[in-house]
Amino acid sequence: MKRAVVIEHVSLEIKSSFDQFTYQLEKALGILMPVELRSLGAAPASTSCYLNSTCNENNLMIYSIMSLEDLPQKERYKKAKQYQLGNPDIMGRMINNHTGAGLYVPIHLLVYENEQQKVIVEYDLLSSQCAQFNNAALFSDSILLENNLIILIQQADNSTDN
Repeated sequence: MKRAVVIEHVSLEIKSSFDQFTYQLEKALGILMPVELRSLGAAPASTSCYLNSTCNENNLMIYSIMSLEDLPQKERYKKAKQYQLGNPDIMGRMINNHTGAGLYVPIHLLVYENEQQKVIVEYDLLSSQCAQFNNAALFSDSILLENNLIILIQQADNSTDN
């Protein structure tokens, strides 16, 4: 079965520099450092327990970062990072409400510097991706994650004013 789904896309110009914004974003989200993994014994169950214990419903965390600098022939690329962000409790609820939501969480966020050296943040609205499932609880959780993402982006951009 195949069907068309309308996805709403967000593209924002950020006033911060690429390095300032990504630093503030990563600082606000926190990154699980290797020393912390070692202290947990680096077992998947203990890592999952740690992640869940450090995150409430108003927090997002980084699941992964892909930087174009990590790719071969990086001299051809401009500054860009793709983040996978989410909240383990909310994402778990969403997938329990409809397994298909697992295609869309964690959220993908792209931060890059364009040809005019302006910093752009792009992402697809999770609510538009989840609307296809016609599930009120799933849709509500997708809005919650979107709102948390909007707050995070604003804080990371505004924190460079200080």
